[in-house]
Amino acid sequence: MDMSFCGRADTSMLILADNYATNDLNINDFEGVRRSMLPQSPQSDLQLPSRDDAERDVDVMLASLGLQLIRRYMGQHHWYAESQLARAADEAEPGLKLENVAAHSWHVADATLLLASNFPKLNGQHALELAILHDKLELFTGDLDPVGPDGQGTASHAFNPAARAVKTELELVALERYIAQLRVPIRERQRALMLETIYGESAEAQLVKGVDKIQALTFVLAKKAGTMTDEHLNFSLRYSAKAIDYFPGLIIHYRVLVQRLLIMIAEYRQVSIADVAARLSVAVRPLAHAALV
Repeated sequence: MDMSFCGRADTSMLILADNYATNDLNINDFEGVRRSMLPQSPQSDLQLPSRDDAERDVDVMLASLGLQLIRRYMGQHHWYAESQLARAADEAEPGLKLENVAAHSWHVADATLLLASNFPKLNGQHALELAILHDKLELFTGDLDPVGPDGQGTASHAFNPAARAVKTELELVALERYIAQLRVPIRERQRALMLETIYGESAEAQLVKGVDKIQALTFVLAKKAGTMTDEHLNFSLRYSAKAIDYFPGLIIHYRVLVQRLLIMIAEYRQVSIADVAARLSVAVRPLAHAALV
């Protein structure tokens, strides 16, 4: 593919991607990373939303996933052949499809608009700007796998600082390629927005990073519908808990989602919720228990 925004990666991008994939990493190699990827906590005096408000927000986020089931052009004149293929794809993978980056990005933006309203001290419009752009660089980097070969993110950017540094370097290379495609008057503005998101330089950027993890957990809840392995559940709860690290104000939404996920898994397995929680790793079990209180 040789489109302007999806062209072949240059040599530096390929080397970085290869190092990421093989985990051939040296944290000292990444002088371009100007600060830790662990963001500073946002304002500590943010008022937490009520449980009822968080439940309503989660209901809306889940309902919004229904838009992914509504295909454009389906059955329309000039689109009969494509509609037939789309119906075959629906038969092969009923319901929600594995999410593409565009769908995910829209849902993150939609959820940011929804959840930012719980925190009036934030600039919601600015957070929305950041959310719209937050994964644009995946045009060049692709969607890097956070799970990794062991299924728990040990060697990936999820929990490995060196791999996280490589991911940042990939994004910085991609950023310059993307910016070069833009009209000159808007380049610096978009560069600033993307750097703010990459490094979590504001409370709004930290909110978007948190919502990114919350939205992913929402998709897992809807797509898997309780059919998760213990291994997948352990990873998902631990990785999505980064939402709280990024933006502690999202803790109620996270707990609502975790509780619903545990309930669905228990119903699918026909066991108690306590049985599901008991099978979690020692590190993850407190996250489940806090959600069930």
